[in-house]
Amino acid sequence: MSEVIIEYKRIKNIYIRVKPDLNIYVTAPKKVAKKYIYDLLEKRKDWIEDKKEEIKKKNIYDISLKELSSGNEIYYLGKSYMLKVLKCRKENIIIAGRIMYMYVNIKDDENYKNSDIRKKHILLDTWYKKEALKLFDSLIKKYSSLMELQVNTFSVKKLKSKWGSCDVKKKHITFNLELMKYPVHAVEYIVLHELAHLLQANHSKQFYDIVSLYMPEWKKEKKILDTFFNNL
Repeated sequence: MSEVIIEYKRIKNIYIRVKPDLNIYVTAPKKVAKKYIYDLLEKRKDWIEDKKEEIKKKNIYDISLKELSSGNEIYYLGKSYMLKVLKCRKENIIIAGRIMYMYVNIKDDENYKNSDIRKKHILLDTWYKKEALKLFDSLIKKYSSLMELQVNTFSVKKLKSKWGSCDVKKKHITFNLELMKYPVHAVEYIVLHELAHLLQANHSKQFYDIVSLYMPEWKKEKKILDTFFNNL
């Protein structure tokens, strides 16, 4: 059964989130009674259950929860590939057709199972990041040129709850490594979104006017990011 975790802050509204652990996280103003919160959760019960089902389905494709064995399905830029794990001293990942070959220096012994799993995950994350740095560099150059903007630096890392962030003052953009599992055109929307913050720091109408100017169908791309693994 899911737990309800309540955090009180100096805010005006109540926020409800269902996280990957399937627990319900509530952020509420300090003076709100617990009974009111639980009554609200009861009213939002259908929405909460829908969110849980979405997360459960997404978890099926969450490779961080897998041992990474031959036959696993791995997603890269919106396409699925069958993983083929090969024991090799020289580590590398190569895609050929719809097969992802993982050459990894593992013991392949039950006594070293946990160590082998960690090695495979590290290798895959390293490969994703190498490809991500190349992709985001090209997309930033493309859109910053169109928008006549300058980005000083960017980074790619695993983020818990957002696709990206923009430090307007430093002109630094951070992208979520998880984006490498989604279609390129949806990834482009995030690049454009973060670049638009250099012109408009908030999410006002003016901000989305800027996004619409360079990507009129941005809502379609956002929906892909929100629902991609739910529709498989």
